[in-house]
Amino acid sequence: MHGESAPLSSQQGETHTPVLLKVETALDYPNALARVAQYILENPKKAVRQSLGELSAASRSGQATIFRLCRELGFKGFTDFKLALAAEIGQRETKPMRDVSLTANSLDETVSLISRSVSQTRQLVQPELLASAAPPLLNARHVDIYGSGDSGLAAEVLFHRLRRIGVNARVFANVGYAHEAAEAMTKEDAAIAVSQSGASPDTVEFLRKAHHVGAFSLAITCHPKSSIAKVSSVVLQMARLPQPGLSEQMIALPRAVFIAEALAIAIADHAKNSKTTTADT
Repeated sequence: MHGESAPLSSQQGETHTPVLLKVETALDYPNALARVAQYILENPKKAVRQSLGELSAASRSGQATIFRLCRELGFKGFTDFKLALAAEIGQRETKPMRDVSLTANSLDETVSLISRSVSQTRQLVQPELLASAAPPLLNARHVDIYGSGDSGLAAEVLFHRLRRIGVNARVFANVGYAHEAAEAMTKEDAAIAVSQSGASPDTVEFLRKAHHVGAFSLAITCHPKSSIAKVSSVVLQMARLPQPGLSEQMIALPRAVFIAEALAIAIADHAKNSKTTTADT
């Protein structure tokens, strides 16, 4: 695993790669390490203020796991990591407002980011996977969809698009209701979970419950080796955004719109072919 190679010192690596971008790469690590990385990405300001014990409790991971993650990411230890993260957060907060001012360049950059995120997602999404997901989604008694935080917006997009083509979809904003629905599923149902990181505990648990009872389970994530992929029937991969923090903007959403449209095309194509086959027989 990653631990076999000597970690970089923080002086060597942290000036070249943003700390949060390093942390994002850890989402593809084994479960315990990914869980810590997920917490830090979602709560960077909290993590900076927390002690090792507090971070351990908040991320539901052992202190040794946190120390190991810091070493894996190229830092000397937990304190070294926190200092680098605090410096990065400070720089981001003190950036002048001109970074988001309305100029031709800022608009062009936004268009470029959206275009790249969609085109790169297209390269990652294989038509064969879309085709394999179409029959169980079309034929399911219910298709339950869940995503937390920003991924909840993507779940809403999927819900509205699938409903328009006749899929009996339901979307849940409340994690408790989502888990109850997953527990009530049968093999005749399907579940779609959206998680950019693939490590959100509530979303992973939702899909795990569905997968456990034999329901078709579709994961939509940027990290195909993450925890959520291990409890899914099919994984559709979205492109990663080029820098942390962009998911806070709406730039991340067009990837989900593309996947929703791609699924709709695959489902419509399957329905058409099924009717043709039926008519021929």
